[in-house]
Amino acid sequence: MATKSEFRLTLGESTKESSPPIQKERRLLPRAPRLNLEPRSIARALKATPGFKDVVAIAPDIAKWHLWFPVATFSACLKTGTANWLDIWDDDHFDGFTNMQRCLSDCRVWFSDQGYAFWDSGQTRTGRINCYFQAPTSGTYLCNVQLQSYGGPAQVQCLIDSFNFGPLPFNGTIQQPHTRVLSAGGHSFRIRQDFGSYFFVGMTIWKV
Repeated sequence: MATKSEFRLTLGESTKESSPPIQKERRLLPRAPRLNLEPRSIARALKATPGFKDVVAIAPDIAKWHLWFPVATFSACLKTGTANWLDIWDDDHFDGFTNMQRCLSDCRVWFSDQGYAFWDSGQTRTGRINCYFQAPTSGTYLCNVQLQSYGGPAQVQCLIDSFNFGPLPFNGTIQQPHTRVLSAGGHSFRIRQDFGSYFFVGMTIWKV
């Protein structure tokens, strides 16, 4: 059943020039980091992560980075291996800073935080990422996520399927490996925005 529209055409006049506040984001953009595909440097980040000694005591092969097998890669402009779906909710596009074309050319996705009320932004912190991939065999896997905060610290929560690793605070560009024993088949690595502005650079998945 059709509903009656309340829209009405009018012809008025705007005589006051709109002057939005100057946004530093239109002038300054941090250089996009390259997606890290080097297992040796990922292993260094893994070793520096709290809990590494406990995990490597159970699964010593985690430390043998030279034996890791690449499984999947996710980024804004690339999917490889068994990467099936990259789902992104509530990312932000600010023309002259992180418009869609620039996000693709820089190969990263931006999630804003606050400061855009003039443009009627809801200033929400509801950014979500889902990376769905296939684990070819059951066993231990390592998921290395790369993020880049902007304008100060940020925080996200990372999950593999229903398991939440807890808050991940960061300031600047980071890579954070996550380890999990997975069954063969489809799995989701998810990222939830808590606070702060940041870029999703990408994620690589390795079979240990």
